[in-house]
Amino acid sequence: MAEEFEITQWADIVSKFTKTFNGLGTVLHNEKIASFTSKAPDVETGIAIYSDGQFSAAMPLHGIDSVVKKVIFSHESITLKGDSMDYTYRIPPQILKRRGE
Repeated sequence: MAEEFEITQWADIVSKFTKTFNGLGTVLHNEKIASFTSKAPDVETGIAIYSDGQFSAAMPLHGIDSVVKKVIFSHESITLKGDSMDYTYRIPPQILKRRGE
């Protein structure tokens, strides 16, 4: 089941973000940023969401930077929605397998 938060619900976003990426790589967070970076030898990927709505995400061969108003979490992805964009960051299956380890 997906959980949706307005960017102003920063504490809730950070809480869900850390639970989503727990054990999958390096997770950092504070009052301004929540970030995830995979660890070797997994596929190189990462996502950072900022409390002001900015975000950046990187996967092999692509990256994106934009501003969002809503953050929607599902079991294997995070969807970021803004005025003129809709981006879904899918956690690579190789990394998702760590949830079962």
